[in-house]
Amino acid sequence: MKPSASVIIPMHNGAEFIRQQLDALLVSLGGAPETEILVIDNRSTDPGPGVVKEWGTRTGAPVRIVPAHDKAGEPHARNVGFQAAHSDTILYCDADDAVSPAWISAQARALDSARYATGPLDTHQLNDPRIVDLRGQALFKSLPELPDGTPFAHGCNIGFQRNTLEELDGFDETYLIACDIEIGVRAARAGIDLAWAPEALVNYRLRSDFKGVYRQARAYGRSRRRIAEALGQDPRRVDVAQQARRVGWLVRHTPGLRDFGGRMKWAWVAGQVTGELGGRLPWQR
Repeated sequence: MKPSASVIIPMHNGAEFIRQQLDALLVSLGGAPETEILVIDNRSTDPGPGVVKEWGTRTGAPVRIVPAHDKAGEPHARNVGFQAAHSDTILYCDADDAVSPAWISAQARALDSARYATGPLDTHQLNDPRIVDLRGQALFKSLPELPDGTPFAHGCNIGFQRNTLEELDGFDETYLIACDIEIGVRAARAGIDLAWAPEALVNYRLRSDFKGVYRQARAYGRSRRRIAEALGQDPRRVDVAQQARRVGWLVRHTPGLRDFGGRMKWAWVAGQVTGELGGRLPWQR
C-alpha cells in the first residue's frame, strides 16, 4: 500500500540521538499509521545505521535505511530521500531532535491544502536550562523570515508536496549550510507560499559545547553572505553598526565566560561575527 506520508531523516553519525528521534516518531505514527520512515545514511562511520536497523526489528515500525554514500552533505541526503520515498507527502526532520506526538498528522493536514509547510521548534525539552534561550525564541515560535520578509522553514521541521520539490529541483547541493533557507528563497520567488502549522512542533537540540556552538554560528554567519546574494543583495555589504554592537556585547560579557550559559552565548555571538566578516572572502565559491 502506498504510504500516506514519507518521513525523511538525513543522518551522518547519528548513533547518539537517532533512537530518541525514532521513538518520538513511533508515538507520532499513532495519528498517521500509514507513514514510512526513511533514514538516509550519508557516509556514517559510527554505529548509527545499526541502531536504526535494530530499532526497526524491535519495534516493527516501517523504517528503511537508504544509502547516500556517493556525495557528502545534508542537501544531497535530502534529495536522495525524497527520490526514494513512496509517498507524495514528504516530511523532513533531523536525527538529533524529537518530534511531538502530533507532528506527522499536523504536517500532513497542512500539506492537504498547502504545497510547503513548517511549524514551531521548542528548545526546553532536550537542552540544559541554561542554554534554552541561546539563540532567542523569535525564530522558533512563529514563521521565520529573512530580514527582507522572505519566509523560510527550519530544515528540521519542513514538509513539501512532492510536486513542489520536483518543481524546485530539490535542494541545492552546493549549499552545505542553509540549504533550507535557500530553497525557501526559491519557493518564494516561484510564488509558493509557506504554510504555518502550529501543532507540528519539533523539540530542537542545541549544540552544548563551546566549539560546537562557535562553529555552527560561524557557519551560519558565512551562509548569510550567500543568501544575500540569492536575494539579489550585495554579498559584500557589511552592517557595520550591527557588527559593532556585537563586538561591544562580547567585550561587556567577557566576565560571563566563567559561567556555562555565558560561555555558550559568547561563542554564539563570536561565531556570527567571525562568520559574517569572513563571508567577505571568496569562500562562497
